[in-house]
Amino acid sequence: MVNKPYCKVDAFGFPAFTGWDTLRYKLLPNSLLFLTGDYYLWAYKAVYLKYNNKAIVNAAREENIPVLLLAGVAIAEAGGAPDRFKSAVVSPFRQLIIDTFRQDNSASNATSVGLIAMQLRVAAEIIGLDSATLTLSQQHQLATCLMSNEFNIRVVAKHLKELVIFDNPGIKDTVHLTDEQIIIAASRYNRGIQRSHADFIASLHVEKGNSSREYTSYGRRIIEKRNSIMKIMGASQ
Repeated sequence: MVNKPYCKVDAFGFPAFTGWDTLRYKLLPNSLLFLTGDYYLWAYKAVYLKYNNKAIVNAAREENIPVLLLAGVAIAEAGGAPDRFKSAVVSPFRQLIIDTFRQDNSASNATSVGLIAMQLRVAAEIIGLDSATLTLSQQHQLATCLMSNEFNIRVVAKHLKELVIFDNPGIKDTVHLTDEQIIIAASRYNRGIQRSHADFIASLHVEKGNSSREYTSYGRRIIEKRNSIMKIMGASQ
């Protein structure tokens, strides 16, 4: 059992997306003048990326992955729903009701936490813990860490490196990836490793309107927004 803290929590980090932010984004009409609707969500994402510029660049370099890949996943995940809802409401419900019924922690471990959302199970395995034996206290501690920007960004970078290697075993240069490799790694972050690599490749080449195209939509949006993302990042490579 690990009793020591997993991270040093930054109490003054970037503000989480709150219920009020969600209302301003989802219930108010799109207005650039009043910064509401989709404009508000994009502004939040852009400021999040700018605020965490250094942490994202450092984590990407530490794991030898493209800055675009990590920044793209970060901007895709940040905002949109109250960040503390899952750790404060969803996870305890799953722990006390579903896990108790099933006699394991698989439901609560599937809870995604953090401004860059990540399942507790994945985060635990990345830092070397046995996710199946996590106690309620350890899950809470890990969820708290995932709400800390620096920890969140570092474990996401580590996971993205794993995903790159998963589809490219034996790869030596994980920094200079093709657009196709970036799209698949990002899409796996969103959809997991269950689907075959061949399915993702096929998804990239099917015609618009084909339902399988959705498998790679998450990653393709990162490439489509490349210029905007890298401009916000200060064109860091």
